[in-house]
Amino acid sequence: MLDEFVRGQLRNALSDLPMTQKGQIAIMSDTAAGEGYTDRPLRCIESEGSTVEVEAEPVRYHEGKKYKQNKPLILESGFQSSIWRQAVNRLPEEGIAWAKYCYGDSTRFEFQVAICHEVWSRFQALASLAGLKKMSAKTSQKVQALAWLAVQVSASQINGGSREYSPAELSRLIGIKPDNWQHNYLPRWSLLISACNDYDKEVIGYVGRQLKAERHRRRDCRVPV
Repeated sequence: MLDEFVRGQLRNALSDLPMTQKGQIAIMSDTAAGEGYTDRPLRCIESEGSTVEVEAEPVRYHEGKKYKQNKPLILESGFQSSIWRQAVNRLPEEGIAWAKYCYGDSTRFEFQVAICHEVWSRFQALASLAGLKKMSAKTSQKVQALAWLAVQVSASQINGGSREYSPAELSRLIGIKPDNWQHNYLPRWSLLISACNDYDKEVIGYVGRQLKAERHRRRDCRVPV
């Protein structure tokens, strides 16, 4: 239950915070779309030693709206969830990549590369513990091609999705026969999924410990009134 609580808080903290008011550019754009002109300045033209004043092109300008009170620079919800983002940013690089991809829907290529390297490293360790025979170069290349697919499947299932691939679909994706998949690739696919799940549990556990330590630190720093 604690892990699910941490996952829910990470989804909330790493998602894009809603914009409740227009920015400066949007306000200027709305102003430029109007048809009202507020001034017609004069232009001085010198000709043969004399000066003539003529009306220039209309100049459009807008006086900024005056607010009775200042608005906060950050929403209350964003401030409350900042402690979770701080905990994520204390993770190792590969942990930040997983947290922001899995729970923040980040599509940064650098994160995808870091995740694939970490999953492949974990897969190799699990394969060695499971006693699987050494793969040929061709088999290794095909299994590596499945690493990112395993990441997508795991992230979807962790977040309550239903993304899944049948053995026939997976064997077709890497260009092998179903029998070959069943005997040589299925055990390795299962280990890829396990590597992703272990990766997630480690990140969640680290964030949970960071948050607990930060709360203790803040509590100890409180000044009695």
